[in-house]
Amino acid sequence: GYGDIGPENIVETCTVLVMLLVSGFAWAVVLGQVSDIVATLGHEEQVFRSKMDELNHMMEDRQVAAQLRRRLRIFFLSNKTAQRRGRQRQLIAELSPGLQGEVVMEFNRKWIEKVSLLAKILFWSESSEHGDMFRAFVVDVSLKLHPSVHAQSEVFGTPHVLYICMLGLVSRKGRVHRTGAVWGADFMLVDSELLEPFESCALTYTELTTLDRPTFMELLKTHTENCPELRQKVRQFCCWLAFQRAFIAEANSRLARPTRSSFKSSH
Repeated sequence: GYGDIGPENIVETCTVLVMLLVSGFAWAVVLGQVSDIVATLGHEEQVFRSKMDELNHMMEDRQVAAQLRRRLRIFFLSNKTAQRRGRQRQLIAELSPGLQGEVVMEFNRKWIEKVSLLAKILFWSESSEHGDMFRAFVVDVSLKLHPSVHAQSEVFGTPHVLYICMLGLVSRKGRVHRTGAVWGADFMLVDSELLEPFESCALTYTELTTLDRPTFMELLKTHTENCPELRQKVRQFCCWLAFQRAFIAEANSRLARPTRSSFKSSH
C-alpha cells in the first residue's frame, strides 16, 4: 500500500534523513514567520486587552459600584481611537521637518480654515513674500496641539483655550457641536470679558485637541525673531477682534438698560 516503500540501503537511508531534516527545518521557519506576523497584527489588541484586564482587577479590588464600572468600561472602549492617534503623533514626530509640515497641513487644514486668525495667516503664507515663515508658524501651532478626552456628561471649559472637536458631541451655549467643530477662536484675547462662553458639556464620549494662549504666544515670540511682520499682523487682528467684541458688549449693555421713555410710562 501507500507508504510501504522504504529505503533499502545506506545511501537511500541517508538521503531520506536529509530530506526529513530539511523539510522539518523549512516547516519550522514558515510556522515561526506566520506566528510573528499574527502576533504583530494583534499587538494593539493585546495591549488593549491587557489594559482592560488591569481595569477589571482594579474595580474588583476597590469594590467599585456597578454604574461606575459601566462608565469606566465604556470610556476605555471608546478611548481606543485616542490611543491610536497618540501613536500617530509619535510617528509624525520622527519625520523630517519638511515632511512634518506637509503631513500636519494635510491633516489639519480643514479646522485651520475655521479659525479666523489661522486662516488669515495661511492666506498670508500664500500671498506674502514671507510666506514660508507664515506657513512654518501654522505648522508649529498644529504640532503644539494637546489632546484631551472627556467622558459623557462631563462639564469642561477653560478661558483662553482653542478647542477642536475630533470625535463626539458637545453642547455649548445652547448649540450642539459635532466632529470637526471649532470654538474658542478668540483665545488670544487678553480680556476674559470679551471672550465667548467657553463652558461646555460632553453629550457623548468626546475627543478634543486644544491650544492655550501661553503656548500660542510663546510660538509667536519665537517666530517673530525671523518675521516681525507676523507679530504685527496678529496684533492688528487681535485689536480689531477686541474692538468688535467691546462694541457688541456695549450695545447689549445699553439695550438691557431701561430707557427714559419706558421709565416715564411706568409712572
